[in-house]
Amino acid sequence: MAAPLEDVPKLRWLIFGCGGVGGYFGARLAQQGQEVNFMARNQALAALQKHGVRIRSICGDVTVPPEKLGALIDTGRLGKKSDSSEQEAKRAKTTDIFEADVIMLGCKAWEAEGCLAMCRPWCGPGTLVLPLQNGVEGFDKIKSIVSSWGVGRALAGCCNIVSAIQEPGMIRHWAADPPYITFGEFEGASIAKTKMLQAIFDKCPGMAGHLEEEAMPKIWEKFAFITSTTAVGAVSGPSATQDIIGSSPELQQLWRSAMHEIIALARSQGLKYEDAWLENRINMLKQAVGATTSCSRDLWAGKPSEVDDLLGSVVRMGKEKGVPTPVIGTLYTTLLTRERLARSELSLPIYPLLEGQKILGTICNHRGQQLPEFATLVQKKADQYLRPEWYVCPMSSGMPSGGQVEVPPGVEMIWEVELGVIISKTCSQVPKEKAMEYVGGYCVVLDMTGKSLGFESMKHGLSWTRNKCQASFKPMGMFIKPSEISDPHALTLICKVNDKQVTRDTTSIMKFTIPEQIADASEMTPLKRGDILLTGAGSLGPLEIGDTVEGFIEGMDPRYTVKAKLVPAKASSQ
Repeated sequence: MAAPLEDVPKLRWLIFGCGGVGGYFGARLAQQGQEVNFMARNQALAALQKHGVRIRSICGDVTVPPEKLGALIDTGRLGKKSDSSEQEAKRAKTTDIFEADVIMLGCKAWEAEGCLAMCRPWCGPGTLVLPLQNGVEGFDKIKSIVSSWGVGRALAGCCNIVSAIQEPGMIRHWAADPPYITFGEFEGASIAKTKMLQAIFDKCPGMAGHLEEEAMPKIWEKFAFITSTTAVGAVSGPSATQDIIGSSPELQQLWRSAMHEIIALARSQGLKYEDAWLENRINMLKQAVGATTSCSRDLWAGKPSEVDDLLGSVVRMGKEKGVPTPVIGTLYTTLLTRERLARSELSLPIYPLLEGQKILGTICNHRGQQLPEFATLVQKKADQYLRPEWYVCPMSSGMPSGGQVEVPPGVEMIWEVELGVIISKTCSQVPKEKAMEYVGGYCVVLDMTGKSLGFESMKHGLSWTRNKCQASFKPMGMFIKPSEISDPHALTLICKVNDKQVTRDTTSIMKFTIPEQIADASEMTPLKRGDILLTGAGSLGPLEIGDTVEGFIEGMDPRYTVKAKLVPAKASSQ
């Protein structure tokens, strides 16, 4: 029976993270009247300070303004090391120190240890530590860390929610109605303060709490579901959402096989798993229209994920307990390459036409250049630019060397040869000082431009989309390893038309360097593995139908040369 509202205690909560988990449950707690303090950084912190936390949910929208929140703690100022002397030094310098009643960890499983270390100054004798990570391997570590502090009490916990960051400080929740937190003691009966949490959750709109006398079987039940769903969904791809897995006979059978392996593993450890739980989860799959796991979304986006904490842990525990896990093991192996690339643990050639999403080209990026006066609404010289100017093409505008550039009827064409910088892994908001860490390689690109299309648009101040982004307008050469180019700012790029050299450009006179371009582009939009930044051309010239164009870096192996021939566009098949 839910406690009367006047009997619900007001506790001081410290929520680590303002993502899909911490942001959502933190907002619901604040909505109920709890004192909610967030630990965040960078864009998330700035958004909280300006707008508070915002929820767009199937259970009802809510905005908690900054003045209704407690302390907003900048984790960028805190270390992740567990050295006690360092923590005490941080504690002495931090003004927002208080004893939290509850520390809720809304971070990823592999981050939990470091995040706990940052929470240490806020943990007192009466503090409950409630982890909400996916996975089960990390619980022993969390218990051990909290026990080593000599204060605080660790709980077992997990959550069921389908949500994601829509923008910093705004969480979108679209499945699991209502989201809930499962929690309880690791051993023994629930203490009074743990029971307080259930009374609070009962009064929180848009969520529920499930206090379990035996928490670990229920946590394993969720673990089996999220791991099997991630295994099948991540391998099958974004179209295989949870409702598709539940309704497709083949995918459901694969999912059931994965579930049975984890159920056998749980039972080998003496944990209860009721047969009815499996069938209940089938129904949940079918109802979760459009839902995917956060681990799957991270894998598809090229971000570090919890795949090792989920699938990897099943494989490890299976070997330890002698429980076969062939299905989970196979699916885990298929996902490892993605994960290792995201964590920079593996270096492989990059194929932009297969892996990339977009091409971003700089405009007027060589010192001394200027846009044509007759065709520019407001004339601008390169030296007047305060930051890079960009046009964006889909990767479908690209094609491999040796292909044909299809020229629309009546369009005059221009050649440019440029150095392409290939991004190695997903990134955003990259500081200039670290930008080269995200360079996975290079390629030579022929930036073909529809002169008559583009300059006509520029007269009216319109975009460069039509003259730059047509199919086949971006022929590109082979991938060049970073080790093949000692200094990308000291290259000579040569362009030939019908075997006649028409230009010798140098990358040494770029207005904005490659680190500056990466920093600016990643601030504008997230960059993905295989995306290409075109660094600009020092010159350009006319082309006609039938011309063959080639571009290369002086002194480099001819296999890196890019070549294309101009042909009339094929007639529409309509």
